[in-house]
Amino acid sequence: MSGAVLDRRSFLRISALAGGGLVIAAYFDPIPDLLAQGRGGGPLVPLVPNAFIKVHADGKVTIIGKNPEIGQGVKNTLPMLIAEELDVDWKDVTVEQGDLDPKYGAQSAGGSTAVPGNWTPMRQIGAAARQTFVAAAAAQWNVPESELTTASGKVLHAASRRSIGYGELAEKAMTMTPPDLATVKLKDPKDYKIIGQRLTGVDNDKIVTGKPLFGIDARVPGMLYAVFQRAPVFGSKVATANVDELKALPGIKHVVVIEPVQGVAESFGGVAIVGDSWWLANQARQKLKVTWNDGPNAADSSEAFTAKAAELAPKFPAQAARKDGDFDGAIATAAKTAEGMYFYPYHSHAPLEPMNATVSVKDGKCEIWAGTQQPAGAQRGVAQALGIQPTDVTLHMFRMGGSFGRRLRNDFIVEAALIAKMTCSTTTTVPRGSIR
Repeated sequence: MSGAVLDRRSFLRISALAGGGLVIAAYFDPIPDLLAQGRGGGPLVPLVPNAFIKVHADGKVTIIGKNPEIGQGVKNTLPMLIAEELDVDWKDVTVEQGDLDPKYGAQSAGGSTAVPGNWTPMRQIGAAARQTFVAAAAAQWNVPESELTTASGKVLHAASRRSIGYGELAEKAMTMTPPDLATVKLKDPKDYKIIGQRLTGVDNDKIVTGKPLFGIDARVPGMLYAVFQRAPVFGSKVATANVDELKALPGIKHVVVIEPVQGVAESFGGVAIVGDSWWLANQARQKLKVTWNDGPNAADSSEAFTAKAAELAPKFPAQAARKDGDFDGAIATAAKTAEGMYFYPYHSHAPLEPMNATVSVKDGKCEIWAGTQQPAGAQRGVAQALGIQPTDVTLHMFRMGGSFGRRLRNDFIVEAALIAKMTCSTTTTVPRGSIR
């Protein structure tokens, strides 16, 4: 579960937004992540603010989508939870993708945990912000908060028929003491206006008009393009390669042999060809002549794995996730039983958008532009591979063109980082089906 537990140290902070309006940030402890990191997942994250909401002077609202968007709609869903409790109209909301940052708590995609893990925290943030605007209006009008309601980004006072927009209340709201997130009153489901509605994806227009949204669209001034020929066997290393011959080809800047980094699970051996364009780099790869030291994994095969599975299947599992009922007793007295074995071979795991990453390594710092289901894992893996601290790795999260679990692994990002470091390129990318 990737949720954030709100405790007594959870509270709201309000600050001014340039040009009028205000920023609403929630402080909370990402408890599950802290516990996991304490078990070796990385450095402990201190209590930090999460700048989820920006209310502009004209009443328009910007909400951050914190989780990776693969096409599952979470860039809509989590901001919808905030907007519902904030009581603003969805048409007045702009959603921005957040980068990887501990201030947002857990940021990941996998196992369908985004909604259950964020259902309460996101709603509490929106509700606390709404309550702050109510308090500001009550103080400005000198009326009890109990007499006020909200709708469409406004605070309403039925008795005097007055209304005032959130943007107009920004200055007053900054003088209020924000409520405790854990104690705010959430909406009754019968009053939902956004949750449960069929809403258009926030990126739909950009997707159908070809606007740059995906990792493969990333462009950085002065960037070079790399293709990476991986070893055909896990753990293999390059034995020989016609590096000098490829370096002489038009538009080719670098040809380097990448060795697996000891202790980095998502680091693999291969040959990287870096050029002025992807086309030139990929054309050079057609002329690559490489031999490999395959190592012990060369004997692996689908047939061998299937045979091993058949051997292990009748045995009691090494680890049982749960135990319900009395299976042995039920099967022993069953009038009829059926038994079957099912398996599938290894297949290429290739989503519509090829694996890609754009990386800059400079002065002991690393900057990444990529789509990944596990951005924190990418940050840690790159830091380990480059021998720097995770805090020196910045990751800009991009929308992904499909994944189906493939982008749970960050090997393609680690590879791009190693290529960038070895070639001293300002930026390098591994795009358009260039891996393998």
